[in-house]
Amino acid sequence: MTLAIDDLSDVLERLRWSVGDYRKETLPGGERRAAHGAGMRFYFVAQGGLDVRGPTAATLNTGDFLLMPRGGAHALEARGETVLHTGHLEVGSPTAAQVIGVLPDTLIACCFTSREPVIAALIDGMAGEACGVRPGSRSVISQLANVVTAAAIRHWVESGCGSLPLLSVPLRDTDIARALGAIHDAPGSPWTVEELARIALVSRSAFAKRFRDVVGDTPVRYLARIRMEHAKRLLTDRITVAEVAVRLGYGSEAAFSRAFRRHAGVPPTRWRHTDSTGTTTVER
Repeated sequence: MTLAIDDLSDVLERLRWSVGDYRKETLPGGERRAAHGAGMRFYFVAQGGLDVRGPTAATLNTGDFLLMPRGGAHALEARGETVLHTGHLEVGSPTAAQVIGVLPDTLIACCFTSREPVIAALIDGMAGEACGVRPGSRSVISQLANVVTAAAIRHWVESGCGSLPLLSVPLRDTDIARALGAIHDAPGSPWTVEELARIALVSRSAFAKRFRDVVGDTPVRYLARIRMEHAKRLLTDRITVAEVAVRLGYGSEAAFSRAFRRHAGVPPTRWRHTDSTGTTTVER
């Protein structure tokens, strides 16, 4: 199905956030901190750098924005003195929850404020509202966060990291969206087409056809791709290959290694030792 560029507006219109636990803080270089919670969270690095480790792994530099749709326990480490904006996000509509269900564990808008200069002023406005005692501050912070997060999702799509057709699935087929949400929430579960069809509340044959029509891939191939995306993040976080295999539902390390090699072209141990430029590095 062909989508117009402005179909992204239809997606973003469904996403209306409220913000809790918003704060701006300065972390000294080297500070490490544990963060918990199952809800969505965002981080924006106004200055310095931040490493995020756990089920979600990310390296953020000045001007980068990170959205964690599923939250979860993770650890933060500041690289140099780091000025950080962060907050918890909530949505109120079922459609919004389904859109979030098809987002990855980490949505990163790199060099966000370089591409969207007005965003820095909006984030500073959130900080100003949080520090003040003016009436309605909580609502104003949420409205500003709506603009910032919508711009981050647009940046993510325009950068080629996100798929507009996939984001629009909940608007076109709520049944398939339920199955996608289940896959993203638990990629390591032993999903079968039959089980996903039951979640979608449709027959197996109808589910398989509708899934391919809407998503552009079969359920089995889509599940494999999501597992491999998770595998790369876990391998970056120095988790053993055997543990990655267990977390992602593979029966053995060998089975996972074969699947990873088909996807990435190299075994997971070699991929782990190779940086983004293709240069082999030595494991620390």
